[in-house]
Amino acid sequence: MNKKRLIYAIMSAVMFISGGVLLYYFFWANGYINPPKEVPTIEYSEFTYPSLPEKIEPSATSATESGSEANESKSGRQYENPVDFDELKKANSDIVGWIYMTSPLISQPVMMSKNNDAYYLSHSATGGYAKNGSFFIEKRYNKPNFEDPVTIIYGHRQSDGSMFGNLEVTLNEIDINQEPQYIVIYLPESTKIYHIVATICHNNRHVLHYNNFSKESEWNNFFNQAYKQSGKGVQLVKDEKPKFGDKVLILSACLRTDRTKRYLVIAKELK
Repeated sequence: MNKKRLIYAIMSAVMFISGGVLLYYFFWANGYINPPKEVPTIEYSEFTYPSLPEKIEPSATSATESGSEANESKSGRQYENPVDFDELKKANSDIVGWIYMTSPLISQPVMMSKNNDAYYLSHSATGGYAKNGSFFIEKRYNKPNFEDPVTIIYGHRQSDGSMFGNLEVTLNEIDINQEPQYIVIYLPESTKIYHIVATICHNNRHVLHYNNFSKESEWNNFFNQAYKQSGKGVQLVKDEKPKFGDKVLILSACLRTDRTKRYLVIAKELK
C-alpha cells in the first residue's frame, strides 16, 4: 500500500511540474512575460560592426540622393558611409542595407534573397541556418534601394529579446508623441532616416500583397484605417500621418500575446 502511495505521489508531482513548465512556456513564448532587458548579442565575426552614434540626431545625419549624386551629400560634402558595404558584400551579397535604432538598440544587416523571400526567416546574415533568422525585405514587393512607397522589414519577435523581441515592449514604454523616435537605414550610397509616426496591431494578411500603395485610394484606405486604431500598444502621431507621396518604412513582427497577428511600426522618411 505504501509503495502504491509513493508511486502515486511521484506521478502526481511529475504531472504537476510538467503542467507548470508547459504553462510557463505558453506564457513565455506568446509574449505574456516580458523579455529580458539584457538582450543576447548577435554579432558576426565575418564583418566589422560600424561605430554609430548613441543618439540619433536627424539634423546631424546627412541623407543623400540616389543616382548621379549618390556619393555627395545635400550639403555638397562627400558622403562618408559609416557602414563598410564592400566588406559586407564579401560576406554575403544578399546584404542590401543596415538597420539602426536606439530604442530598442538594433544594429544589424538587412537582407534580400535573390530567389527565396522566405529564406532569411531561418538563416543568418552570412547564409547559415539560424532559428533567429535575419532582418529582411522581400524581393517580390520591394527594391533594395528603399525607394518604394512602402518598404517592409520583417524580423522575428524572439522571446529572449533578440531581433524584434524587445521592439513592442520598448516602444510601449515611450510616448512617441513626446519623445520622437527614429530609424536609420544605411545603404551602400545613401542614408535614410525615418520618424516613427505610429505603432499598430494588424491581422496576418500580407500588407504589400493586399495593398497597392502606388494607388492613392489604397494608400489612403490603409493609413486611414491604421489611424482609427486605439488600445494597448497603439500609438499615433496625429499630425504626421503618412500622406500619398511620402516614403514609408514598416517594421513587422509577431504581436505579443497573439502570434497570429502582427505588430507594425510605421515610420515616415524625413525629407
